[in-house]
Amino acid sequence: MVFQSVKVLFVTREYPPFEVGGVATHTSNLVKGLERLDVCCKIISYGDPKLSDENVTFIMPSSSINARLNCSLGADAKIPVDIIRLTRKANSLITKEKFDIVHVEEPYVGAFVRHKNKVTTIHDTSYGEIRSILNHSLSAVSAKRVLFYVVLGFYLEFTCLASSTAVIVPSPEVAREVLEVYRTPREKVRIIHNAVNLPNFSTLVGKAEAKRELGLQTEKLLIFTAGQHIPRKRLDVLLQAISFIPEEARKLQVVIAGDGPLKPYLRELTRKLGLETVVEFPGWVSRDKLELYYQAADVFVLTSEYEAGPISLLEAMSFGAAVVSSRIDGFPRLMRDGVEGLLFAVGDYYALNDCIRRLLNDAALRMRMSTSGRLFAERFDWKSVAEDTKNLYESLSQ
Repeated sequence: MVFQSVKVLFVTREYPPFEVGGVATHTSNLVKGLERLDVCCKIISYGDPKLSDENVTFIMPSSSINARLNCSLGADAKIPVDIIRLTRKANSLITKEKFDIVHVEEPYVGAFVRHKNKVTTIHDTSYGEIRSILNHSLSAVSAKRVLFYVVLGFYLEFTCLASSTAVIVPSPEVAREVLEVYRTPREKVRIIHNAVNLPNFSTLVGKAEAKRELGLQTEKLLIFTAGQHIPRKRLDVLLQAISFIPEEARKLQVVIAGDGPLKPYLRELTRKLGLETVVEFPGWVSRDKLELYYQAADVFVLTSEYEAGPISLLEAMSFGAAVVSSRIDGFPRLMRDGVEGLLFAVGDYYALNDCIRRLLNDAALRMRMSTSGRLFAERFDWKSVAEDTKNLYESLSQ
């Protein structure tokens, strides 16, 4: 029997060019991989309706639902309204177009979407976010985030998981949360790791050239990181670690890309630590510029205390940066300390300082880790993720 092409509707909060975090990258790359396998994909997300086409439907948000920065309470209060609007549109599309699968990439916006073959990807959970936030002193911004997760986040996640036929998680840690905290039946849960698009090495430029294009100093080593400025990213740990490097030995430059509610705090901490001439905050950068930073980076640092993937770590490895990461689940758990990268305990800026200084002072070590990191990243490609996902779709459809 010849199996007919599967038709899938993706329901998500963000999709290029309207990117807030890693979910947009994950959805976009998964869709491209599935389409290469002859899976018909359509997407509904928030964004400018003028950029909609036959495959992507954007709905203009009236709230802060896909805002990158901290917004007013009034904008936050309209989030349920936007969830209802997207739900109605998604359910209408499902009725009209007869999809075989509905794949929810963001449980907050897909909780009330209904389909007999509903697949939900859980990238991270409200439980994990709250646990990270409560590890630190509460500010007004973080208290508001906790309020959202407690009042709305948990309810939407439970509802989405209960109405799903299958649940995809990217790491064993998220799987444990889904099983133990959210009481999802074990037979529903599938672990499918995140992946990376390997760059075309023939088109890459050298580190010095990439630094020149970015306006950075070519004679200084570049320490780079990128991500949302939120508590669980622990970007303060990187700043503290850099501050312990003697000023006369700081032949380096630090770039922290991204944005978020903690950016004012991080800027103030940079000032207090006397790092204003060392650290740069370029804000959110385009995909092309992000890849240029990866090429320029001598060292990429991940300081998070909770991540499902993380895709940025793989991306940095694929472009040849030596990496330092906190010991968390996901890809760092699979890395060999001292081989694919250097690992340090979450929040330990003394240990991070030691890792950074080892790499700064040892060009041969940076080179070895650059090579082994590329080989590590090659183990995780979107082709295999798409194949695993398609197999899941077909098992549900049949």
